[in-house]
Amino acid sequence: MSESQGANVAMGSSDATTKPAKGGPSRGLLIGGLVALVVIAGVILVTSKSDAPRLGTAVECAASGINCTIGDIGPGGGKVFSLGGATAPATCSGSCLEVAPKTWGDVKDPKLDWTTASTSAAGYGTSTATAGSWRLPTQVELDALATSSQVADLANAFGFVDSSSYYWSSTASSAYDKTTAETTLTAYARSRAGTGSGQIRQTYEWYARPIHPF
Repeated sequence: MSESQGANVAMGSSDATTKPAKGGPSRGLLIGGLVALVVIAGVILVTSKSDAPRLGTAVECAASGINCTIGDIGPGGGKVFSLGGATAPATCSGSCLEVAPKTWGDVKDPKLDWTTASTSAAGYGTSTATAGSWRLPTQVELDALATSSQVADLANAFGFVDSSSYYWSSTASSAYDKTTAETTLTAYARSRAGTGSGQIRQTYEWYARPIHPF
């Protein structure tokens, strides 16, 4: 390092006024330069860290529901997904929900009619999210969950049994047929892969998965 370079590095340090010996910088100047470099490097490191997006940790998310990353275990024991339809890797902020594990029923992802599915979802509970705080997802929530699940690793993480079979939402409707004078009760359902969706008779049996807002 030349004499002029050493002076530039050490500027502002307590050793900046030390006169170097002929032919090279003094020891004090070298030490001052090293200190300055360390300080500068430290500032750069801190700035870089603070500017970077903070992704949640599984422990933090499960404990308090804070800084959850999509696919984390949530505070109720389910897998976190984003109402905005974001996919991993991403942080779910302000619109976090969790979906119950596929083993929430007596069998993996039970096939139920809509009424039974609604009742069973409301009756599901965990030690950290009791019964009554879980329910079937709305149409919007089910679509968001399916969107998150388009990513291969999340399809496994969310544990859908079948990508092409339908899953129930809580969004119900009815249709009156003037010819038969009958009213047909329906509810929105869709497949995880998005290959089919629509209002389906509530008497049909399809898969169901409770969700838990937090």
